[in-house]
Amino acid sequence: MSAFSEQSLRKLFLVVLIAGFAVKIFAGYQIKDSFTKRGNSKTYLNALACNMYLHHEYSLTTGTPSVDYEPLYPALMSLGYAFSGFNWLGITIIQALLHLLTSFLLFKIVTSLFNSIAGFFAALYHVCYPYLFTYSLSIYDHTLFVFLLVLLVYLIVSKPLNTSHLILAGIITGLAFLTRATILTFIPPVLLFIFYIKRKEKNFNYAFTAVVLYLSATALTLTPWLMRNYSYTGRFLISTHGSFGMWQGNNDYSEEYLRNDRSLDQIYRLNPPPEIYRQYPLAARTPKDAVVAADAYKKESVQWIENHFAQFVRMSFLKAQKLWSWNRNPQTVNLKFGSNEGRQWVYFVSYFPLLLLAPFGFVILYRRNKPVALMLAGILLCFTGAHMIAMGFTRARIPIDFILMMCSGIALAFVLTKIFPSLKFSLNDR
Repeated sequence: MSAFSEQSLRKLFLVVLIAGFAVKIFAGYQIKDSFTKRGNSKTYLNALACNMYLHHEYSLTTGTPSVDYEPLYPALMSLGYAFSGFNWLGITIIQALLHLLTSFLLFKIVTSLFNSIAGFFAALYHVCYPYLFTYSLSIYDHTLFVFLLVLLVYLIVSKPLNTSHLILAGIITGLAFLTRATILTFIPPVLLFIFYIKRKEKNFNYAFTAVVLYLSATALTLTPWLMRNYSYTGRFLISTHGSFGMWQGNNDYSEEYLRNDRSLDQIYRLNPPPEIYRQYPLAARTPKDAVVAADAYKKESVQWIENHFAQFVRMSFLKAQKLWSWNRNPQTVNLKFGSNEGRQWVYFVSYFPLLLLAPFGFVILYRRNKPVALMLAGILLCFTGAHMIAMGFTRARIPIDFILMMCSGIALAFVLTKIFPSLKFSLNDR
């Protein structure tokens, strides 16, 4: 295909991005009256954002600092409120822009790894993916987190992997930590990739220096927040809510709820509630009290694992199966925004093609660029392993579905260029 045709594809992609952004704003306007009832709008994330906007403090209750949650998404929400007031517009615009930029980065990444046809399909899938599309219209941290993850991958796989890329990648990793702790699952594969690439360029010392540079940039980005929390708790920590999630996935009720596709949130809503929750219910706490509660949940979950190790191992495979299942889980209790059957149909139609195409695309990518393919595989394995320990359900997997989109785009491009050889027009194939 001619250079003009490639230029046409890029113009088409630009139209897709703009149309996707416009549709999000239109959809957000159409459902604006339900903004405070969707997503995590009633959780502590919203309370934190409101206090940041109104009182310029990171707290759940005015005057009492909070260490419960990572700060970056509430900070982003407060910017939205500062822009448009307490309504849908500011947050929707910010998240629509982040979603657009994520699609653009996916196009750049996959084009560099394979060709622009693959990049177009990967990005198009991201633009239209129902869950990421709808999350960008609601109070969810997915849009911000996925943007940071894709930006990290873009910086790492871009050639050459120079000092500025390493520093920026470290900063982005630090910001991702301030959004969700699950970025931790990206660290081992990324470190191995950096070390391998730099070792291949020069020598061991050069590779070791590159790794230290990346980790140092990450640590420096986290330092202000860690110091802030240390001043309140005496510990270097990012947040305390992770222990509660660990307990939700590892208690006497967890396996039954997982097998029956029931939300683990229903466990602490039992009447009467489990003893640990009766002692430490979800509530605004002082920083030191939040640490005490987190330690109690951590101790409870660790003891349960020690006392039920065989069940924990059996349940870990169940969590992995639930994480990657083509059956959406858990079932939704609130059916105000759609039935479980309808949500399952949308989920299956959008996710199952990725499940079919991605392995094929991964093999093609592995043959062309083994280091990148192995890094992506490592991320998927580490992410799955972490959720086998804590909790596994389909929504928890959504942030890494962009990897499946990358591989699926490659698979589609490979098939199309085999059927229509004239489509082979990327810079990589010239």
